[in-house]
Amino acid sequence: MGKYRIAFYLRLSKEEGLSIRSQRLLLQKFAEKNFTDYEISEFCDNGYTGTNFSRPGVQRLLKKVKASEIDCIIVKDFSRFARDYIELGAYLEQIFPVLGVRFISVNDYYDSEKCRESTPDMNVKFKSLLYDLYSKDISQKVRSSLNAKKDAGQYVSANIPFGYKRSSECSCGLAVDEDEAQVVRRIFYLALNGCTSSQIARYFNETGVKTPAVYRIEKGEIKRKPKGGSFFWSSSSVCHILKNEFYIGHAVQKKYAKSFSEEKSHLKPSCDWQVIYNHHTPIIEKEVFEKIRARSCSARRSAYKKNSPQKTGD
Repeated sequence: MGKYRIAFYLRLSKEEGLSIRSQRLLLQKFAEKNFTDYEISEFCDNGYTGTNFSRPGVQRLLKKVKASEIDCIIVKDFSRFARDYIELGAYLEQIFPVLGVRFISVNDYYDSEKCRESTPDMNVKFKSLLYDLYSKDISQKVRSSLNAKKDAGQYVSANIPFGYKRSSECSCGLAVDEDEAQVVRRIFYLALNGCTSSQIARYFNETGVKTPAVYRIEKGEIKRKPKGGSFFWSSSSVCHILKNEFYIGHAVQKKYAKSFSEEKSHLKPSCDWQVIYNHHTPIIEKEVFEKIRARSCSARRSAYKKNSPQKTGD
């Protein structure tokens, strides 16, 4: 018989002030104290909520479980694995026992091997229910705090449009990034002089103009490797910049909504969006933006008429 196959599952949501490292150390000490001949594989979800199982780390773990490649799962507490007490109960009482997988929650003093003859006691269910309610309460508080900041005109999104950077004076403020802004101005200049988004993308690729992804990599904001060896401008990326009102100083917020019953956010009707005018320093003049948008609308109408079936007389 081979080594006992243990899986550490670690999770940290954006709202929590803990650390993945502290969870790992706790589980390592527990394994060293309670097991002898074993091997460890680690599955981690950093920045994911525990209210659903739409997490890459937990999905990889469950795939290994279904393939009978895991003997035991160890977590810091029940909330690391799931905050939904109904779903947690289903795994503890039905799924893991059927698959022969042992489940240990260190801080909850729970070990499924020690309660094989009975279902998890009331203490386990009560704790998981509290985790579920706590998660919903925290989510609501975080959402309310973000909405209050948005209403006050602060920029709280993690995604900063190309051409801007966080202000050194205020964490919720923005400043123009001149290196990137020069590229944005060139895009609008070329479009104003009749170039299409495809022509601009081709010209930038031929002349070696750095893409937004390259700028972010150089700043250390992301770590990505291009599939073909280098990043390229596309017609859609240029078009997105040309259509973005952010470049004339307007911030559009609250475009998406999500309820507790939904796993993904959905786009709200445009009439429900929050538009904050003169929110930040513009990179492009409003007149230039409007001219390009009007020209784009005219081109779409012409293309529609050209491609529409022509009516013929009897």
